[in-house]
Amino acid sequence: MAGNIDAVIAALRVVLDAAEESEEPFVKVEAANRWIKQLPGTWTGRWRKLMLKGDGSGDARRDEFVGHVRAVLAFLESNSKETPAARKWWSLRRRSAQQPAAPAAAQAAAAAKPAKARPVNLLRVRKPMPGVH
Repeated sequence: MAGNIDAVIAALRVVLDAAEESEEPFVKVEAANRWIKQLPGTWTGRWRKLMLKGDGSGDARRDEFVGHVRAVLAFLESNSKETPAARKWWSLRRRSAQQPAAPAAAQAAAAAKPAKARPVNLLRVRKPMPGVH
């Protein structure tokens, strides 16, 4: 995941350089937002606050744009090493996920023991009806 963040940081630096060299008074916010959207977890809201808001036509003043992109870069650089592991989209309530991995010696000992028979639910066992055979 850190590789994705590093790629976004590199792309935002290019956008920042282009905005600083430009003579235009306004810059399209989509120039930065398209790269911020590439961050893992953006659609779930983790990086949602990093998005730059523009006016009705999607523009922002160049000085505001440059300041915002610099702040986003600083934030990403400081937090790129501490990113949490990606969450699985499926339920974590699985039997294999709940059981911790046992050492090989414990697994060998468990394999040597005979498995206990599963208890039978006597209420669900089919019994023959009296008189009907």
